[in-house]
Amino acid sequence: MCGINGIYNFSNVALGDGEAFVKKMNACVRHRGPDDNGLWKDPSAGIYLGHQRLSIIDLSPAGHQPMISEKGNAIIFNGEIYNYKEIKDRVKENKFKSNSDTEVLLFLYEKFGTDCLKFLNGMYAFAIWNHEKQELFLAKDRAGKKPLYYTLQSGIFAFASEIKSLLTLPRIKAELDEKAFYHFLTFNMLPPPATMFKNIFKIHPGHFMEVNKTGIKNYKKYWEIEYRDLHDEDLQSIEKTTYDALQKSVSYRMVADVPVGAFLSGGVDSSAVVGMMSQMSNYPVKTYSIGFEDQPHYDELEHAQKVSRLFKTDHYEKIVSPADMKNFLPNMAEIFDEPIADSACIPIYFISQLAREKNTIVVLTGDGSDEIFAGYRNYAKYLKYYPVFHAYSKAPVFLKKLIAGSYNIFDDASPGGEMFHRAANGQEFFWGGARSFKESIKRNFLSKSFAEKSRGWNSYEVILEYKKMFDAIPNHPEGDIDWMCFLGYKFTDTNRYLYRADRLGMANSIELRAPFMDYEFVNFALSVPGKFKMMNNEPKYILKKALEKILPADILYRKKMGFNVPLREWGKEIMTDYVDSHMHSFCINTNLFNEQGLRSLLNRVKQGKENSTNDLFTIYFLMAWFKKWMNA
Repeated sequence: MCGINGIYNFSNVALGDGEAFVKKMNACVRHRGPDDNGLWKDPSAGIYLGHQRLSIIDLSPAGHQPMISEKGNAIIFNGEIYNYKEIKDRVKENKFKSNSDTEVLLFLYEKFGTDCLKFLNGMYAFAIWNHEKQELFLAKDRAGKKPLYYTLQSGIFAFASEIKSLLTLPRIKAELDEKAFYHFLTFNMLPPPATMFKNIFKIHPGHFMEVNKTGIKNYKKYWEIEYRDLHDEDLQSIEKTTYDALQKSVSYRMVADVPVGAFLSGGVDSSAVVGMMSQMSNYPVKTYSIGFEDQPHYDELEHAQKVSRLFKTDHYEKIVSPADMKNFLPNMAEIFDEPIADSACIPIYFISQLAREKNTIVVLTGDGSDEIFAGYRNYAKYLKYYPVFHAYSKAPVFLKKLIAGSYNIFDDASPGGEMFHRAANGQEFFWGGARSFKESIKRNFLSKSFAEKSRGWNSYEVILEYKKMFDAIPNHPEGDIDWMCFLGYKFTDTNRYLYRADRLGMANSIELRAPFMDYEFVNFALSVPGKFKMMNNEPKYILKKALEKILPADILYRKKMGFNVPLREWGKEIMTDYVDSHMHSFCINTNLFNEQGLRSLLNRVKQGKENSTNDLFTIYFLMAWFKKWMNA
């Protein structure tokens, strides 16, 4: 796990000191790799590569990057190739100078070119300079776990693990991408290629890019979900495959030359990961849990302790205090230069900090399971409404508009109102990660000028792109639950859960790995028939049945809590005071919001309306983010 940075001045424009620029880019992401740093350059070709190293595999100086081959090719690599020992046989004719996965990848590229990607199982973002072709090759892992941003301006191509590195470069301005901002208000996150910055983009998961003297030569998808037909498989067969596939994924993610631990909430997913790790370890697994001072409603420590005793782990806990939250909230914008307004970032930050304090550099998590196995209770609500949605969608347009308009008068925010509105507008019912403001609500607090500018915009265009993607996959299943799980994986897992895990882990210089996001496991999980995922109204049914082999019923079938935080109890006053005191200048400086609309939202919070707390958090975060990154 590392930080990578690079500049390719392919047009030979007057850039200045490229080496100095990359050193400055490296300094921005030192937290991603505090163990070592390096820089390689070929000024005649206009290429400068920088690297910050967090040593995980081959801790010796032989693993130093940038790594250069005898052919003069150079690589900078962020992430891990879990199966690197297996694929090393494919390039065994080479003389290896290290035991690192980075060197395996470099030789694999030299032998197979872009086809090297099909052999990789891991999380990665990397860049390889091809000396012979005078060409830069970049790629991102299938799930999108590792970040990779780029910009192409005035004949200069630059890339980095974090946007803040790119913003240090001359000519790169922090300008707002207004459409990305508009969509952020709906989703509280951004799908690729958008970043909130104009002319700064992120590479899609499962894509590679080639850049030469003409600019971006290729940008291609190298992987898509491969659905299997499992409808003839019985429940017991799928249970066994689920267990075996997860066990393989966990074993891959224990590959490291440093201690490997796990986050443990006591829920199904983290408990399963810990259980399997314990079976494979010759030493007690270090586990980490989080609690909140005098807030029993948010506390899962009792359940985590039970799992720890069951598997005899070396268990550590962090109790977050109101002071901890107060000190952390202003720092969120610094960590997330690509914005994400998610209060669950608070406990993840502190549990990551605890792991680092205990010298655990690699940590496994339960991220991603709920999306691919339909693990949320609200999935059942959507499935209940979907038959009505499909029938209603076939009604005449004038009738749909009439009913939707009438229904929204009484209950605009309910699933029913959402269903009628989306059917009337020819939209898909399930939007997955749309956790923030509906289209009509956004318009209430946008400034007059921005509302006019965005009049024809609708955030459904984001969902529509994923629907087209889903429909284009050969042999994809037709069920509503299959669409929901697809969108959950492609949209929510990648852009919310994996992104926040990377940033919060890296902020504390630790590597977070997600076994449920292994691409082979994902292929299988998304192929499991929906009837086995939501059976007897039990979310994630097939996974829970498979895990009965190692977990007790009171862990498997207790009510899900998730990473909830006492935001209303502890953060309300902090956020209210900040928003109140900065609102007027914020509205003037950004010209995006109208003050009356924001004040209405603030008053709902002051009146104790619980559902408004998350809305306040979004506005609070945006104010801090604009101040940090847009000087607003």
